[in-house]
Amino acid sequence: MRSVLLSLLWYLLISFASVTALKAQRLTQSAITEKMQYYNLANPSASLFVHFDKTIYTNNETVWFTGYLIKDNSNNLSKHQVLSVALVRDIDSAIIKQGKYVMSNTLSFGSMILPDSMLTGNYHFQVSTNRVSSGIPDAVFTQPIVIKTNIEPAFSASIKLLKAGNHGKTPNEVLISATTRDFRFLPKPIDVSYRYGNLFKTEKTSKSGELVLMLPEQEGISDPNVYAKLKYGKDSSFINLTLPVTRRNAIVRFYPEGGNLIDNLPGRVAWEVKDQQLNMVSAKALLFKDKKLLDTIETNSYGIGKFMLTPEINSIYQIKLLHSGFTDTTYRLPPAIAEGVNLYFADAAVKDTLKVRIINKTAQKVYVRIHDFNETFFISEMTLSAAHKIFKVPLSEIPKGLKTITVSDSIGRPLSERMFFARYDPQQKIIITTDKSIYNQREKVVLKVKLIEPDTIGFLSIACVQNNRFPGKLSNDIESYINLRQQLTTLPMAPAGNGFSDKDFVENMLLVRGWSRYTWQNILKAESTDTIKTYDPLALKIKVAQYNKPLKVPIDLGIMIGTTVGVIKTDSAGQTVFKNEELVIPADTKIQVIALGKNQDLYSVKVDDPYRQLNKTYLKLIHADRTSVPSTVQNNNELSLKPNEKINRLSEVKITAGSNVHYKRGVNACGDYVCSYNVLNCRNHISDYGNRHPVAGRTYRNGSEGGTIVYRDCKSEDRDLFIVPLPGIYTKKEFYIDDYTEPLEPAFVSTLYWNHGDLFDPAEKEFIFYTGDITGKFRIVVQGMVNDDVAYHEHFIEVQSNPKP
Repeated sequence: MRSVLLSLLWYLLISFASVTALKAQRLTQSAITEKMQYYNLANPSASLFVHFDKTIYTNNETVWFTGYLIKDNSNNLSKHQVLSVALVRDIDSAIIKQGKYVMSNTLSFGSMILPDSMLTGNYHFQVSTNRVSSGIPDAVFTQPIVIKTNIEPAFSASIKLLKAGNHGKTPNEVLISATTRDFRFLPKPIDVSYRYGNLFKTEKTSKSGELVLMLPEQEGISDPNVYAKLKYGKDSSFINLTLPVTRRNAIVRFYPEGGNLIDNLPGRVAWEVKDQQLNMVSAKALLFKDKKLLDTIETNSYGIGKFMLTPEINSIYQIKLLHSGFTDTTYRLPPAIAEGVNLYFADAAVKDTLKVRIINKTAQKVYVRIHDFNETFFISEMTLSAAHKIFKVPLSEIPKGLKTITVSDSIGRPLSERMFFARYDPQQKIIITTDKSIYNQREKVVLKVKLIEPDTIGFLSIACVQNNRFPGKLSNDIESYINLRQQLTTLPMAPAGNGFSDKDFVENMLLVRGWSRYTWQNILKAESTDTIKTYDPLALKIKVAQYNKPLKVPIDLGIMIGTTVGVIKTDSAGQTVFKNEELVIPADTKIQVIALGKNQDLYSVKVDDPYRQLNKTYLKLIHADRTSVPSTVQNNNELSLKPNEKINRLSEVKITAGSNVHYKRGVNACGDYVCSYNVLNCRNHISDYGNRHPVAGRTYRNGSEGGTIVYRDCKSEDRDLFIVPLPGIYTKKEFYIDDYTEPLEPAFVSTLYWNHGDLFDPAEKEFIFYTGDITGKFRIVVQGMVNDDVAYHEHFIEVQSNPKP
């Protein structure tokens, strides 16, 4: 969401309101209310949150998630029937994998196995639903993640600074080197593509595997990292290094409470300091009036500070940062205006009664409106005298959440505005207990979850995950997201983790981030005709051609879902449109369509899935927020799991059958594999180095349902054009709870337990799972919906090594 400079913002607002007043002579308060209603109907928005089991994954690992559709101002929650999830690589916006999942009664349960070939680095999940109008989704959600690897890199790659440069004089000297894993020379030079600021280039290493980059410092660079992609054969690695910045500029913004500095009216001013890499800066500064020192001010740990000021219209106010890291240290406050109204909130996160001090210089009639830019909850006419006035509003009839108070003049022009949080009361709603706090490896865990308040009903998803899979910069919880982050956009990392429960953090965010929601211009443009909204058809279509030409008569198509086969018929042009319910299949099930009839090899079947194109379009519309630029990754081994968190890899061995036929390692083109214990798609060895391709006609133990299964042939590697896979809409896959009783089978799992969701009443519920071989701290996260609100709580356990016998 855009951040707007205050002086420009108010100029635009007052200018727009003036034009409107000239056209209509007078913008009545009822007219504003009516336009808000039009705007609300024309711009339906749903609050979508997705609980992912963690935010650091490895290749070939399973992602578990539950989607919650919290509210929709158009009352069309039941029309959200499909959850679309796309995995996007940040460095090049490539969509690595995507899937669709059933959404019913505002909930969606899903899982996704990450590709074995994924490169390490920063990614994000891009999530939306089927409610899309003119290419714009009603509900969206993004979750940044990091991908590490449980496999040793094919080659070793590193980057380091040989010599720091000096801006305008000497360049930075950066060394990129590549060797084998045991640090010997590679057989031949490798390709290196790198990016630094606006510089993009591709070169080759020397015969010794080295490349020296000469990179002059770029003026005003926002991301000082040099990013390099090294490609050797079919294997690639990404590494990056933060280069020194000798000419650093701070980003300083000022936020007068209520909107403006007003001549001779006391008011509070919030200010914020970031560096060019978007890191919050704790700093002190000197406040000057016409070069005369007034005060010393400072920002807190997340870069926000406050001070009081009574400005004079002809004076210049500026601050000088007391920070040695910045070259430009003087920043000017916006100029004061002659007339206006100031607002002062002792507390903006309030539980019962809103108390506002309205500060005014001249007697005038104003209107005070409490709203959320979609709906008005309170409006009152008030006559102000040339003095302060205390304004109180009980909040019992106002819904919980972010609200705005706007003071406007008699013809509807905004004079002052401030965001607050109504009915703020971050009480703990969930109790989590375990039978003990410290467990041995492969030991039973008894987890109990209970809602605190009587007469409450909740739906909660549960995860128990290795604690280091939750980096602080990627943290997200349903309470902070729904109540704050969704509307206030990019927020700094709260000191206490859960930002919503930290009142001081919330107060600061309301004072600073609240400005990003100012949308009066769009509201005042809204008309009744805007409420007529149509939604894009997103049905899956297939088209059959013969000799690459359209058909003239219908043909039969075979639909294979698992072991079930059905027949449908195309229209005369060879086209068929599928309904959503026809594509719903169980997780891990494949659906294929086959052109039937004589000479079927002459047919070609093409699939048109609108979601795939939409996911590409969304890359330009939806921004995945990160709190800062990526940290340095100087060696490609840094994004590998530690040895005690993964199975020890042996040297590659060719396993042969009695017929002396070599087995292929890993998963086949259909995603199937057999572990060393002869289990097909074994849950315990998803990424094991010893996995091999299954052989058609052979019998294996069934890793999904138990028993045995005869493997059918996978023809994905050489597929005919007349038989193609269809993207299904998946139902829930149950999380397999293993008790790890087989001592020889390794149990290096970071997600010990996942529950897509359970219905809770005040009665306590018990859940049982088992620890694995990974030791250390584990986090239990329980979150979801409780009555008409959201809830989040966490609990920690520790796993220690088993005592030696």
